[in-house]
Amino acid sequence: MHNYEGLKNGIKSQLGIDLHSYKEQQMRRRINQWLDRHSLKSYNQLLDVLRSDEEHRAKFLQYLTINTSNFFRDSSVFTNIEKQVLPAISTHNRPKIWSAGASFGAEIYSIAMLLAEYNYFPQLLLATDIDEAMLEQGRNGIFQPSQLTGLTQKYLEKYFTDLGDGRMAISEELKRRIVFQQHDLLKDPYQTGFDLILCRNVFIYFTSETQKRLTARFVQSLKPGGYFIVGSAEQIVDPASFQLDRVSYCIYQKKL
Repeated sequence: MHNYEGLKNGIKSQLGIDLHSYKEQQMRRRINQWLDRHSLKSYNQLLDVLRSDEEHRAKFLQYLTINTSNFFRDSSVFTNIEKQVLPAISTHNRPKIWSAGASFGAEIYSIAMLLAEYNYFPQLLLATDIDEAMLEQGRNGIFQPSQLTGLTQKYLEKYFTDLGDGRMAISEELKRRIVFQQHDLLKDPYQTGFDLILCRNVFIYFTSETQKRLTARFVQSLKPGGYFIVGSAEQIVDPASFQLDRVSYCIYQKKL
């Protein structure tokens, strides 16, 4: 009934997602919840539905890629980004910044607001995700009330327009500064020359071997002295082995 190896192979074939890189217990629990919700009896039945029902396939892909994001998520981390990281990379430089696993863009927009507050002008603000539907919402820059948690009244008034139905639209100026791009961290090439890379609350779903492989790739994409930031539930074991120094909570710096 529940041949997980067969399911992994089927999902890789149909959706292009390699579940071998994800923690099995977490992913199986998540997929089993989907089966229960949609009254599917087996993994084989799920694969049949994914083959035949395009709408189901799109919804399952969005569910599988776990789109959770908030503006200014983890306030202590963003305080350090504002006071320590952005001045270090921006004062004498037009920085390149990448938000990997960006979902609908709350994180990269938070960075863009901080840069605007201090009149720092980035060379590139890149937001990537595997889920094109989430990226399209980020490009549109229109957010539901539930997606606006973490924003102070100051930022809402300065950078958003109330559309009158509870939704808020972010300023056109900020939208123009950000490039939203589909990207699979597990198989696509990485751009290089970044001053700051954020990959937060993404590693928790991957196996330890996959985490190590991705960390090495991210470090290769950083300039010497560049910063790499992970989520509050994540840490890099033995950062020195990746040419990183831990500079504060969740924040690492590539050795010069």
